[in-house]
Amino acid sequence: MAGDDEEGGENVRRRAVLQALSTAGMAVAGWPLTSATTPRKVGMDHVADLVDTTAIYRGWVSRHGGVAVQQPAAQLLERAATLYGTAHEPKVRTALLVAVAELAGLGAYIARDIGDHRSADEHAWLALSAATTAGDTALGGHTVVRMAGHNIELRRPDKTLALLDAAAQRASDLFTAGDRANQTCIRAWAHAQAGHADLVRRAVGDAEDAFTQVDAAGAPGWAAQHVTEAELYSLTGAAYTDLARTNPRHAVAAINRLHRALDLRGVSLARNRTLDQLSLAEALLYAEEFDEAGRVASAVTDAVGDINSGRLSLRIAGLTRQMQPHTRKAPAIAEFVATQRTG
Repeated sequence: MAGDDEEGGENVRRRAVLQALSTAGMAVAGWPLTSATTPRKVGMDHVADLVDTTAIYRGWVSRHGGVAVQQPAAQLLERAATLYGTAHEPKVRTALLVAVAELAGLGAYIARDIGDHRSADEHAWLALSAATTAGDTALGGHTVVRMAGHNIELRRPDKTLALLDAAAQRASDLFTAGDRANQTCIRAWAHAQAGHADLVRRAVGDAEDAFTQVDAAGAPGWAAQHVTEAELYSLTGAAYTDLARTNPRHAVAAINRLHRALDLRGVSLARNRTLDQLSLAEALLYAEEFDEAGRVASAVTDAVGDINSGRLSLRIAGLTRQMQPHTRKAPAIAEFVATQRTG
């Protein structure tokens, strides 16, 4: 899990991803490809290994970014698909399809983090296909919501809202209060990107109401990180930050919510915490709290450490461009921008 820094490492990872997508796609379509290393008898113990390792990789991405685990996660996806090709017991086959869906969803999340948006889409569609074939509508709905989350990052509010509507239409009865809170937070962010402040406020209120009924203890692994109070404040803080781009009076709400998100996250989810800090620095900039914005931005670069995330790098570069015109207004901003130039 230390990563692959040798020359050509990116190409090696890409080949592993493509091979895994091909194998898993064939398997889900009913044309499984077995391997010489596949056990003759596949049981629930093999499924448990897949589930446990997927959880480890999922946690790694939230802490350190996706680069280091892209190749091993792809190899695990390929193994899940080949195990599915060998399994005979219906219960085991269904469980393996769900494992394929979860791993493909993780692959989409990793690809998003790296900045490979085409691969993210390919993984998401595979995840949706596998979940649907397994008859797991709740996981399928979750996958569509994650696709909406991807589109909010790409600043496509109309597509984000369409995907959320599709998920609600098909799987509404299966969503928990935590699911609904998370989806409404994403909806608020989409409305913010479209500049609809009233709809943002309404969606934020609905999300907070839904969260009062959340029981995160029973959430499956693929949903757990999305139904926390920290995520509620992170997403709604990002929504108000987007509103503050054109109307700075929303910056105070953004700052308060992002501070709350950071307090709730603690230090464990380093990558997610750092993304919240970047949103906070941006909101402080819109509030014209220039010195504090510079200090928060510098703290982000100090905290990056072993986080290897393309998404994080792009966000830092974008923040640098936003701060550059303000270098004369605060020494902390000048220092941050200078550090990024030399770095």
